[in-house]
This record gives sequence, structure tokens and C-alpha cells, in this order.
Amino acid sequence: MQENSEKIKKKNLWVKKRHARVFAFLRFAMAGFLRLKYHYKAEKAPIEKGPCLILHNHQATMDPFFVSKAFRFPVYFITSDDLFNLKVSPLIRYLAAPIPKSKSMTDLAAVKNTLRVLKEGGAVGVAPEGNRTFSGRQWEMSDAIAKLVKTAKVPVVLFNLCGGYGTDPRWGHSVRRGTKYVGRVKRILYPEEYADMSVEELFAIIKEELNVVDADSGERYKSKKRAEYIERALYMCPVCGKIGTISSKGTRFFCRSCKMTAQYTEQLTIDPPVAGFTKIYEWYDWERAQLTPRMLAGESLADGDIKFIDSVKCKRKIFLDGHAVSMDKRAIYIEGLRQTYTFPLGEIEAMAAVGKKKFNFYFRGKIYQVKGNKRFCAVKYVHAFNGMREAKATHNSQE
Repeated sequence: MQENSEKIKKKNLWVKKRHARVFAFLRFAMAGFLRLKYHYKAEKAPIEKGPCLILHNHQATMDPFFVSKAFRFPVYFITSDDLFNLKVSPLIRYLAAPIPKSKSMTDLAAVKNTLRVLKEGGAVGVAPEGNRTFSGRQWEMSDAIAKLVKTAKVPVVLFNLCGGYGTDPRWGHSVRRGTKYVGRVKRILYPEEYADMSVEELFAIIKEELNVVDADSGERYKSKKRAEYIERALYMCPVCGKIGTISSKGTRFFCRSCKMTAQYTEQLTIDPPVAGFTKIYEWYDWERAQLTPRMLAGESLADGDIKFIDSVKCKRKIFLDGHAVSMDKRAIYIEGLRQTYTFPLGEIEAMAAVGKKKFNFYFRGKIYQVKGNKRFCAVKYVHAFNGMREAKATHNSQE
């Protein structure tokens, strides 16, 4: 009986011996690929084993591989539940057991699974931003990460990826050859160090230590296609104010309406400056601030050539009838061949950009996904939704 109970206990563990073997193999097998394609170098982490929380900034598609390269033990990464809708998802879960989490939402199951892995002696990798940067600056993050650290009471490894945005920007289509792409431990916080800190104090340290801005580094990143698909991030022209008129080719981008044109340089700058903007993050912050009042004043967003998907969490994707999307201050509309679907903004729990050209929205217990064509800008819908929600919350608090 005791032997059977031990077998059942081992079977129910999240942390398994095979994961260590898989991670050891991948570190060896991927080393050459990461070095040759990305020119990436990882500095060995000064920590031997878990349990620990590894917090890292989020710059590139393959961040989990880049972070893992610095550690000699398996890391269980918290990942978007979108990863678990693929045909190979069962194999990924068997080999690496990542922890699924819904983007832009509090996910108690993800928190419980994280604490479970830590209790079993494992290491958990987390990108507190929760989303990969489009602008090159730190994405918004919640103080929920500091609350998780306080609850976990394990060492916290603060890990910096430097050069990921320059090498493989989220909006881009090709990898650039940079003079620098390195991953290293910035700082390790031990439980006795943060035990007496408030959540606010701890959160401030996490944000500061994970703040990496490649565009301010002066490093060079070479590519003949370095500006292509920049319209996935820059959706509003600061010269004429039009939305959806930016196009790109090679190293340059331009506005189809007012003919503004500029180059995206190897140093990640805009030349000549457009309306005073020399960095993508300056332009990105400006357009985000401009979009909310324009939407509240009656403007709308619209795109065709999309796919509309019911993304059943951790199971499968169901393609629905929908070929165009639009959004105003009241709702999101999906136009199909048979009907137009209306999703009131007040009933949408959250919205998040996914990958390079998709966004998810959470409506009445379901996860819906809009996937655009190769030049589709998903983040403008997220900016509009979050901006109008924040404006409404501010208005209500002042009444």
C-alpha cells in the first residue's frame, strides 16, 4: 500500500526527472543555433538549483531558451495559454511542463501551479511584463508579481536580456545581426532581504532591475530589412494624424497619406526625426495617448482580412465566421459572411496582444482571438480598449 501511494505521489508531481534530461539536452542542442543565428551569449548564473523564481524582461520570441541557457537546471516557464492550443502542445507539456496563464488577467490556477512547482523544489521563470515589448521599453506590469514573491518566500533571480529587441523586435520579420545580445543575472534577492519590504518597495526594485532599453544602448543591429513591418507597432502618423497609413520596405517606412518618410537605423533610431521623434518608444507612447480621446470622440478602428477564432483554453482553436474587425467606443464588431457579431466593451474582461499580429479578448468566460494578415496591427485595439477603460474608471472615481 505504501509503495502504491508513493508511485501515485510521484505521478502527480509537476517536477519530474525527465524534465532535467530534456533541459540538459536542449541547452546542448540549441547552443550552436542561438550563437549562430542570434549571436547570443548567456553568462552562467551564480545559483545551483531551485526552488527559486527567475524574473526576466521580455524582448524576443525565444526568451525562454535564452534565459534557460544561463542555468544548469530545468526552468518551468509561465507561458501564454495560446501555446497550449497547438498540435504539438501535448508533447510540449510532457517534455517541459510550462505553466499556462491567460494574458492580461489574474489567473489563480497559474499562481497555484507556480507555488506547487516551487514547493516541489523547481525553478519557475516569469516575465512580469506578461507581454513582449512592441516599443522597446518595458511593458506595463502589475504589483501582483511582488505579491507572488512575498507569498513564495524563495530566492528571486532578476535576469536581464540585453539586445533582444535590437536583434528580434516583436514587430519585425527578420533577425538582425547585433554587436551585443547577452543574458545575465542582474541581482539575486533572498527571502531575508525582502521579508520586511512592503509590496510597493519590492515591486519598485523588480521594475528597476528588469528595465532594459536597447534603443538607448548605442549598439548596432544590421539588416537590410530592419524597418519592415514596423506598422505593427506604429499605427498613427504624427505628421498628418491618420491611422493605418504607415507602410514599410527594407530599411525605410513612410505614410501613404502625407508621404512622410524616414529610415530605421542600425542604432535603432528614426532618421530624420519625425515630428521630433527619434525613438520608436517615443512615437509609440505618443500614439497611445492620442488614441483614447479620439476613440471617445467617435472615431473607430477597422481592418479586413482577419480570422476569427474561439480559443478554447489549453485545448484547441475553433475557426468562426469572421473576415473583418472593427471597434468603436461601444463594442468590437466581427463581420462574417452570415452575420455581424457584437461584443460590448463593458462585458469584455480583458484584451491582450498575442504574438506579432493577433489579439485575444475575454468575453463571458470565452477567449476569442482575432488574427490579422502579415501587416496587421493588433496592439492598437489593445491600446484603445485599455485607454477607454482607464478613462471610464477615472471618470467614475471623480463622480
